[in-house]
Amino acid sequence: MVLVSILLFMGWSNALAQTVLETDAFRLVVSETGCWQSLVELRTGRELCDAGAKLPLASATILGKSAGATGGRSNGDALEVVFGGTGTTVTYRVERAADWIRFTLARVDGPRPERLTLVQVPVALTANVGRRLDLAWDERTSVCLLAGSQQTDCAAAAKQDHTLLAATTQDAPGPKLEGASAALIVCPTPRIREVLRRASNEFGLLTNEKDGVPAKDTDAARGSYWFVSLGEADADRMIDYCGRAGIEQVLLGSGSWCRSVGHYLFDEHRFPDGRESLKRLVDKLHARGILVGMHTFVSKVSKIDPYVTPVPDRRFWVDREATLAGDIQADLTELRCATSLREWPGSPVASQKFWEGGVTKHQEAILDDEIVQYQSIGPEGKWDTFLGCKRGAWGTTAAAHVADTRVRHYGVDGCINGYIVDQETDLLDEATTRIADILNYCGFDMVYFDGGEDVPKTRFNYYVSKFQEAAVRKFEKRPLLHMGTIMTHLLWHSFARSSTVDTYLNTLHGAILSGQTLDKWPTVRSHIDHSIRYMLSCRQDLMPGELGWFGIWPKGQNTDGLQLDEAEYLMVKSLAYDAPISLQTSFGQLEAHPLTPQILGIVKAYEGLRMKRLVPVEQREPLMELDKDFILLRAGGTAEFVPVAPVESVGGGRDVRAMVGRYGAGAIATLWHYVKDGTVTLNVDLAKLRVTDFEGEPVPFAETADAVTLAVDSRRLTLFFDGLTQEQVVALLTTASVATRQPAYVWIRAQDCRRLAGEMALGSSVGVKEAEAFGDVLVCTGAPSPQRPEEWFAEYSVDLPHEGLWTLWARVRYPSGTDDSFAVLWPGQQLTLGPDQVLGNCGVNEKRWHWTGRGGGSTTVPPGQPLTVTLPKGKTTFRVYAREGRGTAASNPRLDLLGLTDDAGAVPTDGEARALLTGAPSEPGR
Repeated sequence: MVLVSILLFMGWSNALAQTVLETDAFRLVVSETGCWQSLVELRTGRELCDAGAKLPLASATILGKSAGATGGRSNGDALEVVFGGTGTTVTYRVERAADWIRFTLARVDGPRPERLTLVQVPVALTANVGRRLDLAWDERTSVCLLAGSQQTDCAAAAKQDHTLLAATTQDAPGPKLEGASAALIVCPTPRIREVLRRASNEFGLLTNEKDGVPAKDTDAARGSYWFVSLGEADADRMIDYCGRAGIEQVLLGSGSWCRSVGHYLFDEHRFPDGRESLKRLVDKLHARGILVGMHTFVSKVSKIDPYVTPVPDRRFWVDREATLAGDIQADLTELRCATSLREWPGSPVASQKFWEGGVTKHQEAILDDEIVQYQSIGPEGKWDTFLGCKRGAWGTTAAAHVADTRVRHYGVDGCINGYIVDQETDLLDEATTRIADILNYCGFDMVYFDGGEDVPKTRFNYYVSKFQEAAVRKFEKRPLLHMGTIMTHLLWHSFARSSTVDTYLNTLHGAILSGQTLDKWPTVRSHIDHSIRYMLSCRQDLMPGELGWFGIWPKGQNTDGLQLDEAEYLMVKSLAYDAPISLQTSFGQLEAHPLTPQILGIVKAYEGLRMKRLVPVEQREPLMELDKDFILLRAGGTAEFVPVAPVESVGGGRDVRAMVGRYGAGAIATLWHYVKDGTVTLNVDLAKLRVTDFEGEPVPFAETADAVTLAVDSRRLTLFFDGLTQEQVVALLTTASVATRQPAYVWIRAQDCRRLAGEMALGSSVGVKEAEAFGDVLVCTGAPSPQRPEEWFAEYSVDLPHEGLWTLWARVRYPSGTDDSFAVLWPGQQLTLGPDQVLGNCGVNEKRWHWTGRGGGSTTVPPGQPLTVTLPKGKTTFRVYAREGRGTAASNPRLDLLGLTDDAGAVPTDGEARALLTGAPSEPGR
């Protein structure tokens, strides 16, 4: 127990007096008015308190009003804090160890606070502030206010003259005030990690260690990882990509294996034997030394899960309520309530403007056992009626309801389109037991809890921590690489690393979908810089950070695809800060991007240097500068980094990209084609030029009397110019002659199929005519389903002029106007109709003919992503399968033309197709 010295009196007294608490490490003094007076580190005599802040030891919200502590009185191990003028006093049990004093709330007398700041400290250290860990520190001393119980939340804030450390709690929902606990820690900075480890174990907090070593301090936490979707059959392909990138950790996306969050039902297309298939995948990766992680959701449940359909569970978080104004029948589409709906999603006057995933996903109401989807709220001025209602949504049963029926709105997650769990129910225990059973059985090494923000907002950080703690305590693996969307104070002891952000393209897409507007959209480099700043903020919390999630994506409608300089910028900063990266991508994106092999080569080179610690700190420090590019040279087995800058244009265009910098007595440049291949001719003296590839191997080039011609493609060429300045090289590249190879096309009419099987037919044989088609159309006459693969296909054969990457585009129309699709099966593949076989699925199509690759569902604008595959020269046979439809030839998707091209960025147009098929002039853009 702590030594408590109350000056001026001994034992309980009605008088308020100065309070002095002391341990072996420090002494604190609180004045008779309840404000901080001193905090001294006894080892050094260093004053750590900003007494000028006049900050009370504690504060509270009582009956809706704020109040600060006005004094204290003590007896032995009890400390009573008074909030003058409120009638409220709180009593702490006070305990000590060598490095901390722990305050635990034992009793509340008088009016109960709704919220209570148990302890707050104005610390005079401002060099480093760990706002999540509630830590202020410099190279000599650390001061931390650490939660000592699960219902306590802690956070630090940088003020002008001090750092405010605070530990807070609240009376509801969840656990009451009593039992809330916080410990004030003061120790030398070199010892802070060990002190925190001992404290967390003594307080019974969630920890994650083995043999006394926390997960965050293991070498595995330094490793980069892939974040991908794959099935059991993809194991060898994943192993190959791990080798090509030098990355030995794989995070398996939730959608890979789980088709329904909550019951965690398996996707049997990718994992036909359920968890046995998943375990075989994990075992196979383990056999190659690859760690495997589970990406999952625990705080929410999919709307397609048995917890929702056919009868919605009552254990979801209710964030809004209303009551019916009168009796309603099962077919009524306008539902009037007795209470206002002005703040419900879909109300034009709602104060909330941002709805994750779009407001439509949130426009639902639950009446008894029925889910109702509504289109809008009205009428003008009253805002008490759900309009345009779809009754019996999500497979529930439309029913009659009586007046005064409770109308519930469940908290919605717009990411997976699910309902948020009420963590004060046993639904959380059921869900975490299921996910723990899968993780433990399959032997996963790491876990990523996504959607951490999707919890009841009524006690946000507590619930973010609670669902993860409930799961991790059931996980057997230690140490476990624990990661998640949000690192809270309570999760610090378990987390292995943090600072993930969405990929560049997902960030832009999310902003657009939510209706956000920006004066200036971020670049890939600024996105990386944002990730760096986030990572550095985590280091203030003594938490390892990463640079990710970072995508690898091909050329699309509004993007050139990830370029080599952007990938190298990421890897330079990863090496500079010794921070792992995470690559969130897909096999489809990797294989659609011609630059992927060189990008992975760059990643592997830098990852090897970093993980082996081959580059000393003094060489890495200059590389930390933001918005500054460097390139890696590896001559003679040593790493050299040269600062470079981008060239605005090569040969007057952007097909070829270049970076240029000074090097020795001359200059250096890197050169590559951004998506295809061609040549660059430079007017330069042959004697002044040397060319190598990324590995440093010489690259030959053609020469004439006064010029050289380089073959450029997806490789990063390095050009060494002897005796030329950086400016001269920029001029050479700007005036260069660039020739890009034109893409090759192979066109296939739907009617030219070699074979039809099952319920697949040509439109002319089943009475389907399409006036805007280029010929007969392919259509299914049955009711296809991705869940029930059938041998309903059309088989085609093509003769390709060369081997390599080929991209398939299809011209389709969906009479339903929804996100329908076909499937494509290449030689050697097994039929699953899974996501990696989709052809189509772009939902924003307005029932019109459009060109499509592979879309992502209802919000995808055609053409979606390129559907790219490696094919040999000569004859190739493939099949187009029925995948989705409404069950009749009149309503099912139809396809009239296929186009194969060796340029993933070249999306066909109707004008090009018309010109090649009919000889008519091409109409650009049509």
